[in-house]
Amino acid sequence: MLRYKVRRDKRSQAPIFDFEDKEYALLGEFLLAEGRNFGGEMLSFLEKCREQKQPAEFAGNVFRIEVQEDKARVINDLTDKECRVPLADLANVVRDYDELA
Repeated sequence: MLRYKVRRDKRSQAPIFDFEDKEYALLGEFLLAEGRNFGGEMLSFLEKCREQKQPAEFAGNVFRIEVQEDKARVINDLTDKECRVPLADLANVVRDYDELA
């Protein structure tokens, strides 16, 4: 389970996720860049991947998600930085973001 704190952007009031484990810091950037536009679609995609357990990919504006079995890679296509995260944890974080946005 990923541990994080949520704060609000002063101007836009968008939720900002600060992850306790710095290994997952890229997920905060991912949610800011893609969450508002694709939150519901990403959640549907991740839930479908959990059920079907087949390789799949979801591309947003800056980030993409690659799924292999029960693991996901979140990749920034501009910087090539990436973060590996259990699929269930990523789905939970995207669900939390979607509810707060």
